[in-house]
Amino acid sequence: MSFDWPETFVQILPESWASEPLEELALNYDTVENHGWYSNLDYTVEEIVGYVRKGDILIDYSGGTGILAKRLLDRFGSKDVGIIIVDSSPKFLRLALEKFKDERRMAFRHIRFIREERRLERLDEVLGDELLSRGVDGIVSTNAIHLYFDLSETLQAWKSVLRPWGRVFIQSGNIKNPDSPYDEWIIDETVEVIHSKAMEIVREDDAFKRYRDRLNDADYMSQHEALRRKYFLPVKPLEHYLDRLRSEGFDITAVQHQRIAARVDEWYEFLSVYHEGVLGWVGGAEKITGATASDDVIKDRLNLMRLAMDKVFGGAFEFGASWTYITCEPRS
Repeated sequence: MSFDWPETFVQILPESWASEPLEELALNYDTVENHGWYSNLDYTVEEIVGYVRKGDILIDYSGGTGILAKRLLDRFGSKDVGIIIVDSSPKFLRLALEKFKDERRMAFRHIRFIREERRLERLDEVLGDELLSRGVDGIVSTNAIHLYFDLSETLQAWKSVLRPWGRVFIQSGNIKNPDSPYDEWIIDETVEVIHSKAMEIVREDDAFKRYRDRLNDADYMSQHEALRRKYFLPVKPLEHYLDRLRSEGFDITAVQHQRIAARVDEWYEFLSVYHEGVLGWVGGAEKITGATASDDVIKDRLNLMRLAMDKVFGGAFEFGASWTYITCEPRS
């Protein structure tokens, strides 16, 4: 295998994140790779495997710890295809670098937040001149497009770096598809229902009575609601994304829907990492109160979350989650 990047392209820029120690948050997040509901990547992997050719370069946008990249490399075998993980989290990138540090086909770019302009760097600002001149053959965004605050600017940057014959692969479990069956969940919408059930339990179960008075503190609960919606953004409809893509110069070539089986215990494990965002009002979120939650409070949050999930899903082993897949190309 001898994949060749453009002559002056640097796979890993000399930035501080690349030499930082591994962070617990990234290591905990990376465990979702083993969760059954991450079969949501299978359709995208097969799409990309059928699309790429020898010498192609793909952007794994919001590629995080490299979960998708690992699956792509496993399926590529010895195929000479380059992958650039682009992400705004230095902690996640650092773990991805650790996993792929000896892989010639991998490169990494950190998107910094520009404070004076109150925005993230764009893709065309971090790739480098030689790669911009060449262009990239594909861009993939998995489980992330619903998080992009500056969606139009992001799509504009994608189009500016994509070769005329390139392709974009998008998927998310947080797109409201009008054709989804009634019994399928938008995965992040479960958080609001879990929160509501947790409040019911606190009102009724004396094991949690120490948190009961806070439920009547409108300002306190409102602040935690705002925090929850920063962690888990309100879900937008499919047409919102299709309209933005079309307005930024993309033609939609396919929209697919998949029902993904999500185990309740694995979804609980994932949400547990973000317990402050889900049930921060139990004991008070540090970002609001300024005080770190005690071990006992965190234990109560996690117990309450599990009880609430049992009520939401009726004690079921798994639930059906709705995933949407969008494929598009730059308009000629």
